Amino acid sequence: MMKERAMAVLIGLIMIFSVIGFAFNSAVFSSGKKPLPEIPTIVTKKLKPDEILVVLQTGKVLIEDFYPENCSKCLERNAELEKFANSFDGFVVLEKVVANETLLQMIGAGGEIIDLSNKEINRTVLLDNFCKIAMLQPQECLLKEI
Repeated sequence: MMKERAMAVLIGLIMIFSVIGFAFNSAVFSSGKKPLPEIPTIVTKKLKPDEILVVLQTGKVLIEDFYPENCSKCLERNAELEKFANSFDGFVVLEKVVANETLLQMIGAGGEIIDLSNKEINRTVLLDNFCKIAMLQPQECLLKEI
């Protein structure tokens, strides 16, 4: 009887110290985590590699649009891209940069890259390609399959 009581007290103490240890660990080691930077839906500067990583780690699709300064056809395309990005706020980030190079592509969180530079840019083309690579699927993608 005395042996059983001693064993019960030992098990009780182990449980209590386990809870205290877990609470201490949580309090000490979780406070050092940095919050992820907030990236807006439309960005008008070149994203840093760590910002691109944040976009992709959060499951969003990154649309990279690099175009020259005096590009007249790009204005129409950019308007369509902005409209698309705003309609899928929280699912996509549009990186719109005036640059010496021309690049238009979608990058999915799984590493898929779709080149859009030789495609006509409209909502249907953007939505089809977006739904192929998006990890976070908005209802428009989910309802398309019905």
